[in-house]
Amino acid sequence: MAYGHAAADPLRRPGAAVLTLAPERLVDDGLKRSLRQFVKFCFVGGSGVVVNLIVFNLTLLAWHAATGSTPTTAKYLGNLLGFVVSVLTNYYLNRRWTFRSSGAVKTELPKFFAVSVVAYLINLGIFTICLSVLHLGANPSQVIAIACVMPLNFVLNKLWSFKGA
Repeated sequence: MAYGHAAADPLRRPGAAVLTLAPERLVDDGLKRSLRQFVKFCFVGGSGVVVNLIVFNLTLLAWHAATGSTPTTAKYLGNLLGFVVSVLTNYYLNRRWTFRSSGAVKTELPKFFAVSVVAYLINLGIFTICLSVLHLGANPSQVIAIACVMPLNFVLNKLWSFKGA
């Protein structure tokens, strides 16, 4: 912070100190805030992976218990349910903790879901390239895809889903 004089300010009391913020300080504070939000966003994303896997596996267990088998259909249903439930929990945690938003859920949630779908499709493309073209294993391909998509997912949610938060 820099202390300055505001002699041209007619509302300033004579002799009163004026506190001003230098533009570079505002940028530094904005970057620090965004970095903190990004770290929180990563933690929330990690919790989303756990939620996704729990829902996915519970779906497979329930299907198997009910039918005695686990066909591909059950795996895709588990994938879909895991995605939807993890998006909802991620939205809630990002709204409350990461961005501390007070915006309307009816406008934020559809935006968050749209960003999540786009991010998932990009993730799927990167995963497929790593797996099929680069011949990497499933886990390294998944980690690379997540790492590539996470910054885009964060920026889109910060600037659009939770704009102003």
